[in-house]
Amino acid sequence: MNPVTTTVIKIKPDLLAKLKSVLEEARGALGKPVTNPYEFFRFSYMGAEIVAYTSGKIVVSKNHGAELVRESLAHVLTGESDYDIVIGSDEAGKGEWLGPLCVGAVALNPIQERLLVGLGVMDSKEIPISKIPDLAQTIRQESLGHSTVLVSPESFNSKLTDFHNEGKNLNDLLAWAHAKAISEVLSRLTKADSEDRIRVVVDEFDSHKTEYRLSRVIDLDRVDLIQKHNAEEETPVAAASIIARDTREQWIEKTSLKIGLDLRELSLEDAKKRDDIISIGKTMYLGL
Repeated sequence: MNPVTTTVIKIKPDLLAKLKSVLEEARGALGKPVTNPYEFFRFSYMGAEIVAYTSGKIVVSKNHGAELVRESLAHVLTGESDYDIVIGSDEAGKGEWLGPLCVGAVALNPIQERLLVGLGVMDSKEIPISKIPDLAQTIRQESLGHSTVLVSPESFNSKLTDFHNEGKNLNDLLAWAHAKAISEVLSRLTKADSEDRIRVVVDEFDSHKTEYRLSRVIDLDRVDLIQKHNAEEETPVAAASIIARDTREQWIEKTSLKIGLDLRELSLEDAKKRDDIISIGKTMYLGL
């Protein structure tokens, strides 16, 4: 392992004070003055630097420093959840013309949540693309259940046309995909798990449509449904965003190899001229 590896971890900002207190008691950890208003605390630990920012992001140099933070988080995050299982869902590719819409859902228990936070799971938009595949693999291995719904560009174009003909819009399509991913995860839980207290967290985009779509495929009396803005601050939702993004990036890679062209280098104007545009792009964003 590379001893100079930098690890980035993110927690809720209101937990930083508790983490600081735990680190202050850690043998070998030495508190240092912060260097700017954005820093919450600084520690050095056997040559490693631990810097926490007021946003909740923690940057740690060296693997042994990261391990200390993970061990400390085990004390900080204990008892954070009132639920036995939390299922989060999130999407990738909603606003991009290129590639599919992917919706992921992930079920975690509190122990798995703490593990994934310590390994750097956070909103996928804050993670370098190079780290997404390994984190996605870890999430799939460590979760109680996961599912990804991939809506290819061709299917996206067709489904959205059908929805428009029925007087519906993109939010209806999103609600359908989220409901499908969540219901698939619920169906994969063991009988023992399914009897636990379950919370479902979805980023709010149209609460009525999402609840309606979910009610058609699962018994909402079984779960507590929470729809909230910035839901990615919840670890299961962040995990779902990572597997959704990973699935989308894999599709782009495979399709690029198939057609012999790096789709990420394709300009919008050149894309519009292609005969196969409906199979690689969402026409609603292309004005077609």
